[in-house]
Amino acid sequence: MLPAGLEGSIEIYFDGSNCRALVNGNRMDYLELPSALREPFQAELIADKAALNFIRNEFKILDTDLVELCFVKCRYGALDSTPDISGNKAVPDAPCCKHIATCKGFNIVCKIPEAVNGHITSCEYQVICLLSRGKQDIEIADIMHIEVCTVRTYLARIREKLCVNNRIEIALWAYNKGI
Repeated sequence: MLPAGLEGSIEIYFDGSNCRALVNGNRMDYLELPSALREPFQAELIADKAALNFIRNEFKILDTDLVELCFVKCRYGALDSTPDISGNKAVPDAPCCKHIATCKGFNIVCKIPEAVNGHITSCEYQVICLLSRGKQDIEIADIMHIEVCTVRTYLARIREKLCVNNRIEIALWAYNKGI
């Protein structure tokens, strides 16, 4: 199997300063993509009124190209092995932004994977991300500036929402979702 962005697929990624696309093995800035390749992203943005309004009203971005760029960066900006566009179907990435904990656009502009029993909060998502990187409860607490007992409360809620039994199953869920 070829990596995302090769052989007819598109992989969008954010390299820290630029939103880029990998298309058929070629790297280019997202806004340099031919309009036909941007259309699936544009159609999704137009259809997602909540994300569109949030970007305009909360992020105060009004230029249409910059609105699109913000949307694509937030929803598709993780570099992973799953193409963001394959054929004509868009598949959002799990968010990987360093602003997850404080972003007001969490799960509005970006989209977190669905949980079986409820919605995952931004703090729970941050715990999942840290746990999936091998962090222990005390390390998660230090990074998030919370108590260890709060981490354990989040983990209990996460297990319930994901219908899993332990940390390994949480990490496996995260891996399968590209987190």
